[in-house]
Amino acid sequence: MIQYLNCFDMGVLERDKCSICRKLGNISRTYYHFPIACACCGPTHLELVRHCENCKPEMPKFTNVQIATAKLLDPVHEGLFKSVRDE
Repeated sequence: MIQYLNCFDMGVLERDKCSICRKLGNISRTYYHFPIACACCGPTHLELVRHCENCKPEMPKFTNVQIATAKLLDPVHEGLFKSVRDE
């Protein structure tokens, strides 16, 4: 089973639309880390949620990850499905 490592709030304030309620205002960024080595982020995959102070950030329901096909299909590589294969 793939576990979600952690999330953290950077405390960065910017003015934009909240991803949850869609209201314009000061928003914070919360990053979710996933234990997937991807081509888009590096050794761990990151998903960003922008939210206002009134909304509680939640883990995204869908995640877009870029992985080289050769890495994805290689059964010996330390890639995406290694932890699933080892169980």
